[in-house]
Amino acid sequence: MAKHHKVEKVEGYNQIITSENSDLEFINFGIISSSKNKKYKGNTGKNETVFVITEGNCNFYLENKLFGEMKRSNVFDEPPVAVYLPPFLDYKIEFLGETEICVLSCIAKGIGKPIFIDKKSLRFRRVGEETYFRNITDIITEDFPSEKLLVGETINDPGNWSSYPPHKHDKNNPPVETKLEGLYFFKIKPKNGFGFIRVFDRTEDNIFLLKNNEVVTIPKGFHPVAVAPKFQIYYLWVLCGNTKKLIPFTHPDFNF
Repeated sequence: MAKHHKVEKVEGYNQIITSENSDLEFINFGIISSSKNKKYKGNTGKNETVFVITEGNCNFYLENKLFGEMKRSNVFDEPPVAVYLPPFLDYKIEFLGETEICVLSCIAKGIGKPIFIDKKSLRFRRVGEETYFRNITDIITEDFPSEKLLVGETINDPGNWSSYPPHKHDKNNPPVETKLEGLYFFKIKPKNGFGFIRVFDRTEDNIFLLKNNEVVTIPKGFHPVAVAPKFQIYYLWVLCGNTKKLIPFTHPDFNF
């Protein structure tokens, strides 16, 4: 069953989603938040991990060597900068200003290599028509050398829908559909706005009111998203499964 979480701001690392507190099998999600002139140290453990900055400015160190600078004004006005790390690596983050970083991970074998993902490495797409236009930024793509993770961002046009027409990817039935679980982390512009997500199939139907800084897990089902008129909605999305090939299945009632 899909679950809906409000994210409270916590100094340091805030673990939000794991396989233990959700119906997701693979995906872990947390947020590192820090004020200026502080440091955070960590190790990726058994996980391949993606760090995506949503706002702020920091230096990212890998094995005590500067790996790159992560800087972003906010998710609506500037594209992301990210870091991909395989398992069992030490890292340190030095915060040069108030910063928020999303941390996405799953258990992996450790066959990848560290990659700093700057804005030149991203793929940008304009998708949709009529009232479901949105902009998509692909961060971790199918041809990226990650083991299981696919990561990106979507920003709806004001008042528009996305993940539309409704589609799902919860059955291993290629070439019709592949099985990937998902997670969305939402932000709203302006912050006092709201949106909706419907996660449904033949056995369950859930509609969640979305506000700024909230997370929805999507273990299965169709999952369209909408935002109120004159507001924009952003979501960082991660997909994960035993395949990295995304083949979505569109709901037949909406497959015009």
